[in-house]
Amino acid sequence: MLTATNRKRQCGAQAVEFALILPFFLALMLLIIDMGFLVFNKAVITNASREAARAGTVLTAAPWSAAAVAAVACNYARTSLISSNSGSHAADCSGSADPVIAVTPQVQPNFGDPVSVSVTYPYQGFLKSLMGTTIESLWSLNATTTMIHE
Repeated sequence: MLTATNRKRQCGAQAVEFALILPFFLALMLLIIDMGFLVFNKAVITNASREAARAGTVLTAAPWSAAAVAAVACNYARTSLISSNSGSHAADCSGSADPVIAVTPQVQPNFGDPVSVSVTYPYQGFLKSLMGTTIESLWSLNATTTMIHE
């Protein structure tokens, strides 16, 4: 049974417990949000490489060029990525915070030749500065798609 004296001693205990738990709770919430952004961005660059590879394999009236294939991936990624990178962004994906896009081959492929599109995105999340570089490979998102030229 609590007496009046014991109640006065425990009056601020809940506030102290909340103050001790709050930083861990906030870090956990930021980690959940960060992992959601990471998974979403991985899906975006995978789809960007797939769309670009498909554009590079389908026969069209326009002449084939590696730059046009890379532009498809750039446009898809640029409009869909959730970016917290503190670098420059450019319309042609040449900025320091843009995804790096590589298309092979660089010349017109023959029918039946593979066309490969690689997209690499250096994701920079909220908690990366807290975690440091111990899991650096997790923060570099890579996607490669290879399709046969039709």
